Amino acid sequence: MAAVSNRASFSTTEGFHDKVIDALQLAKKELQEKKEKANFIRIIMRFPKIKAVFARLRAIHARCDKSGDGVVDMEELTEAMTVLFNEGRAEGREPIKPDVVARTLSMSEVEEGGNSKQQSLDEKQFIVMCVIGFILAEENKDLSTFGGMLASGDDAYRKAMTDVVTAYLSFDREGKGYFTADEFNGFMTASKRADAAKSFFTDERWAELDVTGDGKVEFEEFVYAFSKWVSDDEDDEEEEEEEKMMIRSKNPLTPRVTLALQMSKSILDKQKKEINFTRIIMRFPKIHDVFDRIRQVHTKYDLNKDGKLQLDELNGAMNELMNNQTEGSTDAIDFDQIESMFMLSDLDHHGLEKGLDMKEFIVFCAVGFILAEAGGKSAKLVSGEVSKHDEEYRNAMMDIVGSYLEFDKEGKGYFTSNEMHTAVINCGKKDAGSLLTPDRWRELDIDHSGIVDFEEWVHAFSTWVTAGDDEDEDE
Repeated sequence: MAAVSNRASFSTTEGFHDKVIDALQLAKKELQEKKEKANFIRIIMRFPKIKAVFARLRAIHARCDKSGDGVVDMEELTEAMTVLFNEGRAEGREPIKPDVVARTLSMSEVEEGGNSKQQSLDEKQFIVMCVIGFILAEENKDLSTFGGMLASGDDAYRKAMTDVVTAYLSFDREGKGYFTADEFNGFMTASKRADAAKSFFTDERWAELDVTGDGKVEFEEFVYAFSKWVSDDEDDEEEEEEEKMMIRSKNPLTPRVTLALQMSKSILDKQKKEINFTRIIMRFPKIHDVFDRIRQVHTKYDLNKDGKLQLDELNGAMNELMNNQTEGSTDAIDFDQIESMFMLSDLDHHGLEKGLDMKEFIVFCAVGFILAEAGGKSAKLVSGEVSKHDEEYRNAMMDIVGSYLEFDKEGKGYFTSNEMHTAVINCGKKDAGSLLTPDRWRELDIDHSGIVDFEEWVHAFSTWVTAGDDEDEDE
């Protein structure tokens, strides 16, 4: 491990830049000590995992963006860092230094086309900031940075950040903080997979890298371009998947659902709880009891008896389900947020007037549950308040969330048929998860988009738990 350099200081722009170079030198030395070579082509094969981490960072960006203007400013960034620091994500490190935050933000504000800096970060610039903060915290064990705190206890994040730095060092072999066009072209000549390198690194790629147009690519410019490359494969996915994700992403609650799933995953990981479908199936009767209670509320407030709850009918249902709130509370329900939850749960896309059927109402409750578990503005919604006082309800919802995360390993908000197939193979023959055959996929992928999001999973799960109810009613 290289010693921390004392030649630079965070008090000046030049000193801060030198600190970044120190961190790159450290990363370069660690690769040499491990006898590993920076290999960009190999890292391309890991783009899907890096993409999943970047998706999480975009969700965090949305969470930090309190003003909803699409960018994170100094005040919003400092507030988010303070929350992480108070959660113990910077154990043993110094308190947050405003000048370090400001210089990290400024360096990360890579601007295309010579635009003037606005002292705020969009999603790609936010990723740049996280990578810079990560390497600075790796070099200086006393320093608290946003990117460094996110690495606490998160191996997938740490691996993705390391991959970004390693990819950069494929070009800047000396770790000097930039590379030139000659070095860029030299990489392709020296690469053992020259054909693959040339097919990826076109003239257009260089133009994307040299954001400022000065003939060299600095570390922050590389990360900015890299964040776009990782997402380029989305253009090759099926049009139906893109359309679905676009529609879902327009819902303002989607980033919060994604972040809530990631937080649930973190909780389960810390508890070292392994999900076993056989055990979950054994709990189907108790989960069924919880669903029955939800069904009773749905029936009670279905005032026109059409089998669905319209948005105005949800008013009474939510007030009843929230009856365990602290007595005397004057907090009003955020109905704009309720409408967003409604639209996420409306899987047949019939709209506000048609309303939610029984299974969609269960989806609605599950979405409310994970949002409430994550805290924030959703903490006073229906299921979260109930979960604090009702262990059976909470256990049922955690069974749904935990089983879903067996397929969506990164908590990105959806999984593919390949991810489901891999999970089924790995679950073992004695686990009932092996019963999730391709036929089950058709039950899960309601809109035939090729991916299954959290809401679709809950809908299918409720079908499995309540299987046979219709026959019992006929009898």
